[in-house]
Amino acid sequence: VIFEADVSVARKGYIAIDEIQVLSYPCDKSPHFLRLGDVEVNAGQNATFQCIATGRDAVNNKLWLQKRNGEDIPVAHTKNINHRRFAATFKLREVTKNDQDLYRCVTQSERGSGVSNFAQLIVREPPRPIAPPQLLGVGPTYLLIQLNANSIIGDGPIILKEVEYHMTSGTWTETHAVMAPNYKLWHLDPDTEYEIRVLLTRPGEGGTGQSGPPLITRTKCA
Repeated sequence: VIFEADVSVARKGYIAIDEIQVLSYPCDKSPHFLRLGDVEVNAGQNATFQCIATGRDAVNNKLWLQKRNGEDIPVAHTKNINHRRFAATFKLREVTKNDQDLYRCVTQSERGSGVSNFAQLIVREPPRPIAPPQLLGVGPTYLLIQLNANSIIGDGPIILKEVEYHMTSGTWTETHAVMAPNYKLWHLDPDTEYEIRVLLTRPGEGGTGQSGPPLITRTKCA
């Protein structure tokens, strides 16, 4: 049995409960939920919670997702699994760190109400290097750099590192995946200025962060 109340921080008070009635509805008629799991997404992506209610009249129940502060999220999609089980999908679009909170499923019917456990929405920030790459060596047609991507803004783990570069006077851009701390850019034009940045990616859709600060350098004359 769960009792809930909103408590004001501005004024002291008390909560009294009276006239509690225990009805004789069988468990298979009262609505209840399967356990709600945590959801982790990258910032800017859509988050999805799926609530599954069970009970004899589950298909006729009202059902919604509720944030810890009492805010209600309407259902996006429903599906009848069978006559005793009902699934509802809730979508939170383009979530940010401000959406990171606890959420639960709530259902209501003539035979009673039910709430699930609180599950956490975890919003991760795609990683971005704090510092630009470091120049280790230079020739007429190559540049040797260190990625210098150990310090980041955002969340790990890092599953992919890429080097993005282009001529400062050009419009094209090339991106290469990098498996080592150092990387050599080949087949460059002599005496030409290049802008080089590092891209980092964490797991999940939308896990690639913004490119880091640029290293601007020039190849030697031939």
